[in-house]
Amino acid sequence: MDLPEWYEDRSSTDETTTFAEAIRELPRATETTVAYKNPHTDEWVETDRHNAVVEPDRLIAQASDEQEADPLFSVPTDSYSIINPTDVYGPLEDVLRSETYKETSLAELAFGEIRQYRGGGEVHMDIMFDGLEVRLPGRSNPITMGVTSGYDFFGEHAVYVEGFV
Repeated sequence: MDLPEWYEDRSSTDETTTFAEAIRELPRATETTVAYKNPHTDEWVETDRHNAVVEPDRLIAQASDEQEADPLFSVPTDSYSIINPTDVYGPLEDVLRSETYKETSLAELAFGEIRQYRGGGEVHMDIMFDGLEVRLPGRSNPITMGVTSGYDFFGEHAVYVEGFV
């Protein structure tokens, strides 16, 4: 994939990947039972009022002592709903593959970056489209159009998507 020259000049990596590949590489989440320790009986008591939000691959690695990565993202109330990257961005991936601009699929025009924080439990991305731009009088460089999006598994940010120019 050829990146626009202005973006390539600012980019710090030579690696590129498709949007579909990128969203499948993001950490996922699932929930598991939570318990608390009763200090008077020294016993663990399970509760259904909260569920631990965890990364499933890290749970497997932790169980087999393969790595020390902490699988726990957070322990929200039981009303928290997990939304995984492919659930959120899969429909966008379908649109990028099926829609065209000047006879080129949007998937071929899409570029940008995905940033992960807090062990991959917080994700923000900027997706732009080569050729979808605005040229203002008196400016030599075009203004590129795109979307910014993100989410986290800590209950702080619901999924957001905003268009930008």
